[in-house]
Amino acid sequence: MPFRVATEGGEARPSLVLVNSAVAAPDDADALADVDTAAAWFDAVASALPPGELGDDLGVDAESLDALRQVRGAVRQILLDRPRASSLAVVNRYDTESAPSWGLDLDGRGELQVRRRLWGPGVESWLGTVAADCIDLVRSGGRDRITTCATPTCQVVLVPEHHRRRYCSPACAHRTRQSRYQQGRATRS
Repeated sequence: MPFRVATEGGEARPSLVLVNSAVAAPDDADALADVDTAAAWFDAVASALPPGELGDDLGVDAESLDALRQVRGAVRQILLDRPRASSLAVVNRYDTESAPSWGLDLDGRGELQVRRRLWGPGVESWLGTVAADCIDLVRSGGRDRITTCATPTCQVVLVPEHHRRRYCSPACAHRTRQSRYQQGRATRS
């Protein structure tokens, strides 16, 4: 099943990828509707990220599905609505308990390496990344720039990198231009 995993300029905003999971499945269905769909969506997310970003345990079960939904609701409320204390508590808990960090190691030849340390299984660790990204969007002022794709039928949430950017993808921009062109032709006829 093909899923939309929106990345901006090649870099995924984990908090927005999770928020957009509500419309990521074909026909704008919820990618977190059930365990099987969520597992397939999470595999698509993992393949869109750099290798090793999520660790090894990428399994989605009922408990992790509940966590994905809970964090998605909290992040959506913080970024798009008026935040409540309960949403802040969810995001702060995942940022504190599960966010990955960087560490230093020596490789087999004694060379210094910077490695990402993951805290917990794939879903748990990724939710920590989502929480950290949500906090970063608020801290950096990105929350104020969040918008929805300008294509009327698209509901993807994005943070435009440029003030003139209005669409989540070139495909949406093309679809909108084609629609306007067709409407113009119909009114001239």
